[in-house]
Amino acid sequence: MRSRRKQREVKRHPPEWAEALNRAILESALDCIITMDASGRVREFNPAAERVFGFSRAEAVGKELAELIIPSRMREQHRRGLAHYLKTGEGPLLGKRIEIAALRRDGSEILVELAIAAYKIEGSPVFTAYLRDMTERLRNDRRRIAQYNVASLLAGSSTLAEAGAQLLEIIASSGDWVFGAIWLHDEAAGGLRCRTVWHPAAEGLAKFADLSRSITFAKGKGLPGRVLGLKEPTWIYDVTHDPNFPRAPVAAEADLRGAFAFPLFAGREVNGVIELLSHKVVEPDPDLLQMVEAFGSQIGLFIERRRIQRELQREKENAEAANAAKDKFLATLSHELRTPLTPVLIWAGGTLNQSDLNPEIKEGLQMVCRNVELEARLIDDLLDLTRISRGKLQLQLQAADAHELLQHALEIVRRDIEDRHLELSVSLEASSHDVMVDPPRLQQVFWNVLRNACKFTPDHGTVSVRSHNPSPKSITVEISDTGIGIEPQFLDKIFDAFEQIDSHREGLGLGLAISKAIIEMHGGSVRAHSEGLGKGATFVIDLPLDRTH
Repeated sequence: MRSRRKQREVKRHPPEWAEALNRAILESALDCIITMDASGRVREFNPAAERVFGFSRAEAVGKELAELIIPSRMREQHRRGLAHYLKTGEGPLLGKRIEIAALRRDGSEILVELAIAAYKIEGSPVFTAYLRDMTERLRNDRRRIAQYNVASLLAGSSTLAEAGAQLLEIIASSGDWVFGAIWLHDEAAGGLRCRTVWHPAAEGLAKFADLSRSITFAKGKGLPGRVLGLKEPTWIYDVTHDPNFPRAPVAAEADLRGAFAFPLFAGREVNGVIELLSHKVVEPDPDLLQMVEAFGSQIGLFIERRRIQRELQREKENAEAANAAKDKFLATLSHELRTPLTPVLIWAGGTLNQSDLNPEIKEGLQMVCRNVELEARLIDDLLDLTRISRGKLQLQLQAADAHELLQHALEIVRRDIEDRHLELSVSLEASSHDVMVDPPRLQQVFWNVLRNACKFTPDHGTVSVRSHNPSPKSITVEISDTGIGIEPQFLDKIFDAFEQIDSHREGLGLGLAISKAIIEMHGGSVRAHSEGLGKGATFVIDLPLDRTH
């Protein structure tokens, strides 16, 4: 009953109602709807088709479809397909969606998505084509690809000069651009200078490219200068009629019309401009503006990052050159200082061996020997520091007894301990003390640390030496004193060359720097502890044991 009632309701609608409904659907459809009869002529052409193809309905209806919107190279194929369907009732495109080229009134081609339906009216075949303009989708696809390609290119490039031409080609491919240029700051010229250009080889744009390379634009002048001043993208509808486009005559010769340029930002500052030109006049495009905003930030940051890297590299090279000059100077100075000391030491030592030497003279000669030896030690430290900084210090490794080397170092400083009336406490608790080291170098480290302990401990103070095995694989030597101590802020600096705990004491502050380097070359470590000024200090030396013993 309900079904029959609906049928009666439908039958009540007059034919005019159905016609009005069909017309409303045609006129409101977002896609193009074109109807063609068996002769290939247009019978319906909806408003969407008018907008896309540029023909009015009155112009289109009655025209052969092949001559209206089908590119000339495809018309014969279209006619053969229509004839084949009329003969056989078969059409390979019916009921399918395909992408195909279509022709606009202005002669330009666009890509459309096409679906065709065939049916009969009063026994005669009628075809309805549903077409969707793919221009916007293709443009968006091209722009997404361009954004990806720009990011990939910049990631793999060292300089803008290396990437420039390819970068412009990628950006130009996102639209109908035939010329691109990168303009960067030129401090000497006081404006923007063209650093890179791109254009297809066959476009006849070489003269315009040469002119662009030869000129500089100040802020506000020309298209690049305008972008520099405004700090925003700028369009020119037709450069040949723009009063602020100095290259207009040459652009007209090259048939260049529309132009667009956008800034390259580093933070808030413009550090360059990219300029694009087309053979067509161009209208502002919001989507393009959004895309180039991303490009501008990407490329601007790339330029700034590479500039900073170049500056850092220059600073590094300058520092390396300064260090090399310093090392050479120290090596030369050390050699020149050592040469005159040798005969002085030989003479003083020989004179001290005389049995009838006056006590006062003997004491004076002993002082001379001590100071010459101290001077020689300072020179040796300078040479060691130079070798370490150049990576030239070589170790002669061999099996040795760490306790024995420590005892030798204690013997060397025993005179200082006795002269200062210091109390010496030695507790060698390490049960394993065989090490693979350069013996003279390790003894030098022990002597340096012990000498510092004596030097910075007041008379009648205490110097303690202790060894132990924190693990089966290592030995630790701790040298402590009750001296002046170390302020917390200096604990990390005392192992730096030329750093001194107390500037009133003799020395250049090289011993600890050299000691740290030597210990680390042995695979060990050295560190300092102190509770602060007046509370003494402890130096802890860790070394790996010789596993062959």
